[in-house]
Amino acid sequence: MAIQNLVLRAGRFLGWHHEEELAKSETGDPVKIPPLLAGQRISVRTIAGTGDAKVQSTISSDAKVVAGTAVWDDWPIGAKIGTNSANLDAPVSALRAVVGSTSTATVVFEVLI
Repeated sequence: MAIQNLVLRAGRFLGWHHEEELAKSETGDPVKIPPLLAGQRISVRTIAGTGDAKVQSTISSDAKVVAGTAVWDDWPIGAKIGTNSANLDAPVSALRAVVGSTSTATVVFEVLI
């Protein structure tokens, strides 16, 4: 399992971000949240068009995330069709997107801290 990292935003809007596209029935690789960002508000969004997608977070250790044994929690709104956003206030160690089997096109997953 690959672990993805956030990218530092430059220019007018400082912060960290991640964006990826996922296919039908795909679970994205975990996006690691660095300890220095723990506890900061995390904005997440899925753009699913005609299919459904959700975001999952974990507070499991980095070692469990890398080993694939982390416990994942669904975001509060569950799997949704279309464009959906949420804010996560609690510290998390990693995030990932999960695309449902009803999706007919790619789903965009975005993270902003």
